[in-house]
Parts: sequence; structure tokens; C-alpha cells
Amino acid sequence: MDQNKDLTPPTHIAIVCDGNRRWARSKNLPAFMGHKAAVDKIMEPLIEHAADRGVQYLTFWIFSTENWDRDKDEVEGLMNLFRMFFDIKVRLLNKKGVRFKMIGDITGFAPDIQERIKKGVADTAHNTRITVTLAMNYGGRDELIRATKKIAEQVQADQLSPESISEEVISGHLDTAGTPDPDFVIRTSGEQRLSGYLLWQLEYAELYFPEWTFPEFTPEKLDEALEEFQKRQRRFGK
Repeated sequence: MDQNKDLTPPTHIAIVCDGNRRWARSKNLPAFMGHKAAVDKIMEPLIEHAADRGVQYLTFWIFSTENWDRDKDEVEGLMNLFRMFFDIKVRLLNKKGVRFKMIGDITGFAPDIQERIKKGVADTAHNTRITVTLAMNYGGRDELIRATKKIAEQVQADQLSPESISEEVISGHLDTAGTPDPDFVIRTSGEQRLSGYLLWQLEYAELYFPEWTFPEFTPEKLDEALEEFQKRQRRFGK
């Protein structure tokens, strides 16, 4: 019997999908091939295994607001990968009970990608096996700025008083409204920083920085990460 399956998993795991280009370079491949390997071979089995282990929410940071500054060919290749992901992978995972949500400013994407995102979210809205959130054109400060503007508009319209602004009000105006804050953050490839990922939501999340890259993130490595999570003592400031 696999004792790992008896352990209580985190409710919500947030993942920084780092190291795709590093993995590709280590194999003398173009940078784009690292992103392709992540989409072709990693995400679907990882999502399914997380669901099997009892994880209820997974959030993948797959494109940041800063990533537009990368090489033009790499960015265009990523856009085509996004199209393929929504056309093929989301359809397959929909049949397996996976719900998709989206955070970030999707207005930065081409209209056809925006439509694919909206369709993927709508088509899977009824699913309950696991909720997968994709952070696309996402930055933590950008999210807070957009949330602050929404709150300011409500105050200006006398729909909200400044005195009533609370943690709950702010959380309710973030992209992640309605989703529990992550318990566990995994950033692959050994980089020990968050780079603005979910700045508000990660207040008490446990952090894990494995050396392996995202294209090496197998279900077995997820089990290793979950074992590490079980070793942590979560005090929440108490």
C-alpha cells in the first residue's frame, strides 16, 4: 500500500513553471522546445496525479507580464502553444472532470486566444474533480493595481465606503476571488524567489524550491513535494 496516499494533501498548490529554457539548453535544443515539452508531456499527467492525490486546486504561472520582452520568435511560439493547449489539452481534460479558470489580463492576447480562454473556462465550469487556474499575462503588482482601481471606482460611485475596505473586500476584487489561497508554492529549477507571484495570496503559503526544471516535473516528483509539505509545521504567525 502506498502510504503517501494516506497523507492529507494541500488544498491548493501554486506552481511557478520555471526552467523550460534551461532544460532545452541542457539538451542542445531551441528554447521553445522546453515550453513544448512542458505542454506536451508534463501538464496533463501532473494535473491528473494531483487530482488523484486529493489536491483540489492547482495554479500554474505560465506567462508573466514581463515575458512579452523575450525573443519575438519565442513569444510567438508560446502563443501557438497556448492555442494548441486550449484546442486539444483543455478538451481532453474537460472529459476527465477538470475545471479551468484564468487569472491575469487576457486583453493583452490576440482576440483568438482570448476567445479560446473564455471558451475553455465556460466549457469546463461544471467540472468538480480539480480546478486548474492558468496565470497568463499575470503579474502580482499588476493584479493589485487592477483590484485597487476597481475598489476606487466603487468608492467614487458611493457603492463602497473607505471605512468598509477590508481584507475580504480586497480579496474579493483580486483575479483569484472565490479560490482559496494557496497552501503550498513550488518553483521549479532552483530559483528561490517568487517574482511577484500571487503577492497577496501567498501570505502563509509554504515554499518549495526544487532544483529540477518544469519539464522534469513528473507525478513522482509531485509525490516528493507532497512529502516535503507534510514535514512543515504551519503556525500562521501564532
